[in-house]
Amino acid sequence: MPYWMKSLLLPFLFIASVQAAPLQKIFTDWQITCNNLNYCVARNITGENGLVMTLSRYAGVNDRPLLRIDYGNRYTGDLKGAALQDNLLLDQKRLRPDFKHWTVEPHHLVTSHPIAIDEFLTQIMDADNIQLTWRPQSTISLHGLKAALLLMDDVQGRVGSLSAWVKRGSRSVWDVPPEPTAPVMRLSERSATPLTREETTGLIDYGTWRVSADECSLDPMRREVSVAPLTDSKALLLVSCEMGAYNMIDLAFEVTRTQPWLSRRLTLSLPFAPPGRNDRLLEIINAEYDAANAQLFTYAKGRGLGDCGIATRWQFNGQEFVLAEYAEEGTCDAWHGSDEWPTLWVSQRPSQP
Repeated sequence: MPYWMKSLLLPFLFIASVQAAPLQKIFTDWQITCNNLNYCVARNITGENGLVMTLSRYAGVNDRPLLRIDYGNRYTGDLKGAALQDNLLLDQKRLRPDFKHWTVEPHHLVTSHPIAIDEFLTQIMDADNIQLTWRPQSTISLHGLKAALLLMDDVQGRVGSLSAWVKRGSRSVWDVPPEPTAPVMRLSERSATPLTREETTGLIDYGTWRVSADECSLDPMRREVSVAPLTDSKALLLVSCEMGAYNMIDLAFEVTRTQPWLSRRLTLSLPFAPPGRNDRLLEIINAEYDAANAQLFTYAKGRGLGDCGIATRWQFNGQEFVLAEYAEEGTCDAWHGSDEWPTLWVSQRPSQP
C-alpha cells in the first residue's frame, strides 16, 4: 500500500477505534464481548458440560493474546478424569498441538505465545468440535468461532493485516489502530463529613415512611433503608422497593442532611446502550454504597446461582454518579461468577500528582 494511502487510513482507523461501542454477541455456540477499550474475549457456550475454550486479545500493537482450555471451574470444582493434554479429539481424531509454548496442567491448558495461538487456530478453525476421549459429552463446539474472531478482528481494526486471526492480509502488524484511552474518573475534591447519629436516624425514618407507596411496593415495615454522606450538605438514601427471588430493586435519592428533608430521585444513565436494549437507564438492583471511596455498586443476578447478570461500579464526583465499570454475562451456563464476567466498560483513576 502506498505511503500516502496509509497516512489517510490510519487516522480513520484511530477514529473508528475510539468511537467503537461496547458489544456482546452470540454466534451459534460462541459468545464475544468487547469493551470500550476494544479489549475482546470470546468463549464457547455452554460451559455446563465443563469444557470451555476462551480467547482474549487487547487492541493495538501490544495485543497480549491469550488462549486457554479449561475443564472444570469454580462451580464444578476439580473434575475427575485424565489429563487434557493427551485426551482431546478434533472431529473424532486425536488433537495433538505442539505444547512447547503452553502452560500444561492436568485440566488447564494456557498459552499467550502468538505463534502457538496461530498454529492452534489453524488446526481447529474449520472443524466441528473438540471433545474429551473419555467423556464425549464434554464438548467445545467450534460453530461460531470463526464469526466471533472475525468480529474481534474487525473491532480491533486487524482485518487485512498480518495480525488478523481470520481474514489475514499483507498489512503490517504495526498497521492497526491504537488502544483507546480509558476515561479518567473525576473524584470529589474532599470527603464528606460523616453523618451524625441524629442525621442518620432522621433520614432512615424519612426513607421508611415518606417514600410514596406508588414508588415503593414493599410495605414500609419490610423496607431496607440505608443512608450515607455524599457531601457536607447532602446524603445518599437507598430504599429497597421491590423484592424478587434473588434481587432487590432499590430507589436512590439525594436528600438534604437537615430538616426539612428535601429529596431528588437519582437515576443512573449508562454511556452506551447495553446488549439487547435501546435505552441507557440502569435499574438499581442490590445496591451498596462505599462512602469511603464514594462508589456505588449494583449487582443484578440473572438467576439464583449467580453465574450470569450485570455488575456495575459508579463513582460520585461531587456532583453526580459516573460509570466506572460495567460487566455483564448474558449466558447462564454455570461457567463463572461475577468477578469474572466480561467487561463492557472500564475506566481509570486520575494519576497521582
